[in-house]
Amino acid sequence: MSARSRAGTSGSPAPSLRLLPWTLRLPPGLGNVAVRVPILLAASAGLVAIAVCVGTAVARVGHPYALEWLEGNSLVEVGRLLTGRPLYSAPTVDYVPDAYPPLYFAASAGLAGMLGVSYLPLRLVSLAASLACFALLARLVQRETGDLAAGIAAAGLYAATYFAAGTWFDFARVDSLFLSFSLAGLYAARWMRRPRGAAAAGLLLAAAFLTKQSALAEAVAITAALLYGPRRRLGVVLAVTFAGVAGPVTLLWGMTTHGWYVFYVVELLAQHPLEHSALTGFWTRYLLPTLGIALGAALFAVRRTPPVLAMGCLALAAEGYAGLLHTGGAVNNMLPVYSAVALLAGIGMGGSTASRWRGAVAGALVLLQIAVLATSTFAVDRMVPSTAERRVGDRLRTWIGGFGGPVAVFSDPGLNVAAGLPPMAHRAAVYDVLRGTDRTARVRLERSIADAVAGRRFAAIVVEHPADLDGFPPGLTRYYRPCPERLMANVPDEAFGPIGGAPLRPRTLWLPLGRGSCAEAARRLG
Repeated sequence: MSARSRAGTSGSPAPSLRLLPWTLRLPPGLGNVAVRVPILLAASAGLVAIAVCVGTAVARVGHPYALEWLEGNSLVEVGRLLTGRPLYSAPTVDYVPDAYPPLYFAASAGLAGMLGVSYLPLRLVSLAASLACFALLARLVQRETGDLAAGIAAAGLYAATYFAAGTWFDFARVDSLFLSFSLAGLYAARWMRRPRGAAAAGLLLAAAFLTKQSALAEAVAITAALLYGPRRRLGVVLAVTFAGVAGPVTLLWGMTTHGWYVFYVVELLAQHPLEHSALTGFWTRYLLPTLGIALGAALFAVRRTPPVLAMGCLALAAEGYAGLLHTGGAVNNMLPVYSAVALLAGIGMGGSTASRWRGAVAGALVLLQIAVLATSTFAVDRMVPSTAERRVGDRLRTWIGGFGGPVAVFSDPGLNVAAGLPPMAHRAAVYDVLRGTDRTARVRLERSIADAVAGRRFAAIVVEHPADLDGFPPGLTRYYRPCPERLMANVPDEAFGPIGGAPLRPRTLWLPLGRGSCAEAARRLG
């Protein structure tokens, strides 16, 4: 029997609502309408949530400055690919890569080669990936349950987490592309029937892994579900394809980068301590406040979710949990978790005729969850930079370009790129190396910073946070002096700065001893 026929037809028995100790039987027409209303309303609300999410992303996609404080390093990495410089190399004061595989940066570089090096192509990749996530969630649910409205509601539920997730969907970061490949691989694994379908699933999961290495958990979980089921031969094809792509690519990058690729992508994050507060914070700070109501709808899917989907959702949740347990983990790690809950909630809204009332209850819960998120988190005006904020950024860009030499802006190297200056290593990537246990990498980085300071390479050092000077030699004041003027003192905090991540902006200026004037630099900035 097809999924569509399981969802019920006009000839199906009239739905009944059991109100203990009685059973209320409704007229066939009225009963069918009653059980559909919550799901249709949830789908309508979901479409609104998708429209708000996409509208917000489109309104800011071309903003020339960082929307999230880590975007700057993504821009630098894309620029390196386009100019033929290595993406993974020894850490220096000039460059430290993000600890991610290369696929997102390669995809963004392909688009940047046509549109130019700016945040626009990077965010377009993330926006397109987010749209793919919406479509994949809707299709997964629709094909599983035969109910398009439930699929749209599931996609809309995920879209409704956009603001609760810090509007991370369209940032110039790896997360949305990784999730779109993960959901595509899950869809292919669920519905594959032949070896070529299994190979396609393996390729998609390998693409997810080469975008963000945590996707390994999903590949393992889906393979395990297949190997212990009736499609074990297809599971073998999937596993061999995944390993045949991910393995050689990792080996090749490791060899051509003299081991630095393996250091950043495999070893570095494992050297960091755990964030023990995330053990409970995953639930109390992120999951329950955002999708606590929708979890009730997801529970209706427990007995009706095929093993492949169940294991895939479990792996997505585990990936998010593991990401938060890493020190420095943020809300972006919850995107796969939110998508898994949305998928299960969508399945909970579908089902056989006998469970139509349970589907209606699940639809009501999803509708309520979207409404709660809309009233408590939606804030479009605060998430789209204003014209005034862009003017402040333009002034900063001009100011940085006026020092007549390299300027170190460690918290936002994207400003260097905008000003036409060579960028410096991003503070977050530097911190990852400094707190690692690899002494060789740490010493090389500290020596590079010390040599640059002793040689007074920088015409200016712009400090946005005291941690920008982590790794600098204790004798910094022998070569540079801090200016007494506070930068941007007359600019309100909300007038410039990243929307996501650390709320940073230029605060302090350091100039080489005997060179430059603090008063003149402050006057130029205004």
